[in-house]
Amino acid sequence: MTVRLLESIKETERQADELIREARQKARQIIREAENEAAQLVKEGIAAAGNRSKEMLAKAEAEAKKEAAAQADAHQGEIEAIKSKAAARLPEAVAMIAGKVVKINAHS
Repeated sequence: MTVRLLESIKETERQADELIREARQKARQIIREAENEAAQLVKEGIAAAGNRSKEMLAKAEAEAKKEAAAQADAHQGEIEAIKSKAAARLPEAVAMIAGKVVKINAHS
């Protein structure tokens, strides 16, 4: 009976060792899977952040173009007003210059 008891204890120890080995192997597998999943989540996060930054940049560029166009339109009105005033005074300027040229030629 003692021999059977010893064999039973050894068998139980062997089974316990096997369970421990399997548990360690399973733990290593779980850790590997968790590391792979974490790496995948990081990649996805980086990709999402890249996409979001591209979207934000495109939106900022569109807003900047819109603002630039609005400012260009505002300045275009000022430019047209200055051109109009200059065009209205052009005959006066031509007459003044022609008068000076005539006076210079008359004294010569």
